[in-house]
Amino acid sequence: MRNILKVAVLGALVIASSSCKKYLDVNENPNNPTSSTPNIVLPQAILLTANSTTAFDDFGGWVAGYKANAGGYGGFGTEWTYQYTTANYTGMWSGAFNAINQANFVLSNTSSDGPLKYYNAMARIMKDYNYQRLVDQYGDVPYSDAGQGIAKLSPKYDKYDAVYKAVYADLDSAIAILNSPAETNVTVNVTDGQDPLYGGSTAAGKTKWVQLANTIKLKMLVRARKATELASWVTTAKATLPTTSAGYLTDDAIVNPGFNANTASQFNPKWSTNAWDVNGTASGTGLSRMPTPWILSFYNGVKLTDLDRGKASYASFGANVTQTIGLTTITFVGPATNQLGYDVDPVKRSVSGSYWYSGLQIPAATRVTGTNANKNQNNVGILKSATMGQVLMLAAESYLLQAEASMPSVNLVPGATKSLFESGITASITYLYKNSANSYINPTPAATLKDTYVAANNTNYLANFDLATTDEQKLEAIITQKYIAVNFINSEEGYNEFRRTGYPRIVQGSTVATETFASLKAPNDLPARVLYPATEFQVNAENVPTDVTTKTKLFYAK
Repeated sequence: MRNILKVAVLGALVIASSSCKKYLDVNENPNNPTSSTPNIVLPQAILLTANSTTAFDDFGGWVAGYKANAGGYGGFGTEWTYQYTTANYTGMWSGAFNAINQANFVLSNTSSDGPLKYYNAMARIMKDYNYQRLVDQYGDVPYSDAGQGIAKLSPKYDKYDAVYKAVYADLDSAIAILNSPAETNVTVNVTDGQDPLYGGSTAAGKTKWVQLANTIKLKMLVRARKATELASWVTTAKATLPTTSAGYLTDDAIVNPGFNANTASQFNPKWSTNAWDVNGTASGTGLSRMPTPWILSFYNGVKLTDLDRGKASYASFGANVTQTIGLTTITFVGPATNQLGYDVDPVKRSVSGSYWYSGLQIPAATRVTGTNANKNQNNVGILKSATMGQVLMLAAESYLLQAEASMPSVNLVPGATKSLFESGITASITYLYKNSANSYINPTPAATLKDTYVAANNTNYLANFDLATTDEQKLEAIITQKYIAVNFINSEEGYNEFRRTGYPRIVQGSTVATETFASLKAPNDLPARVLYPATEFQVNAENVPTDVTTKTKLFYAK
């Protein structure tokens, strides 16, 4: 933690401008500080938050069954065995705290009632978003002592329940600020160039920021309601939740500061990690990862039939494909898949740009690759192009959170559970058929594609909600649809919800590829959590919890 705080002292002072280039070069000259201001640092806090989602998605992708090792690559021992060390998945911690430190700089230089109050509110929401994610992965984290620079280089760890309560209260404060009117000749509005998420403190922008804050709050209460230390607080806190769906996210929360396909440092980070670089060279990460038979079973008819989302998500979905591996030629229905931990040749191999780059275009065209793919604005799917925005939270997740929260047995918000459930499916389809400019470009409305999907699965309560007659079936349907929606986007949410609910349902200990997403190397050893990073034990050893193992359950886990 001390290292992160040192970065905060320096990083908060980085010279920048509100231009696209400068938000993207957030690490430029970190050791040569001079001065900075909230209008410069706020967009960096937003962008660092968006960039950190890649690390969370990477963890969730491995552990929740969305991806596995490809043939011809090694070095996956930890992913296969779940024998995590303090060196694994540290990017979640460092990425979130780097963003928090930027937000703290803004908060230290603004107030809730001063001329920069809207900067203050937005920085609060970014800080709170990151803390909610940290608590959901680690439990206890530094909070009350964190972000104080050299005054607190070894911050204490606060209990998860205290952090949750503080974050929730802070979100309420941010909402109150955004709902307060601007004062003529006093309040400085956040401009479009300073807010790469919602375009500034226009009326529409403030409404969307409030919706995001409320959706984070709802997620926290859904996750906390069965935790012993938080149950009574949830009962009281829910009074501040909106009572209509319009109060929550109705569109995807996507950060795009102007990602540029011509400059390597200005690529969307998810694209550059998994697809191609500026020269059109395929990423080794994308080539070395494969979808699993488990996740494909939710698209290809084994568990559910989902042709429209399948072909948008994966290259060669449903097509006959041939691969020659060594002296062996194999033919299969695409995309190629591999079960986590399977390493006996011939293991199928990925394709340039990864199988998560479907290359599906509207209107239809041949799958383009390399530099052409980097710039192509007609692609839809998960990986769209180098200029695509970075997702903070999907509208699909918002609707499915509301669906669960509206169930009488949960009773957090009013609402029609079935309608919210189907809105979640529609929103998932909508995101996948958006292009890099964040425009839905399928000539068939998403609601129509949703109806087609429900009809194709009309005997399965996981899609046809009318058939879910018990609370457990309803919850399973909702969580399964959320698991599908966050595939390779916010994959950690799929695993968070599995830990909380046990859905999607797996057969414990099975080694059958469509019965479980657990590794063949450790089918009974799914981890309960990741470990605190090694840097904490090096620089904050007096405070970091030492009794945590990968079997230590988080507060919301079953």
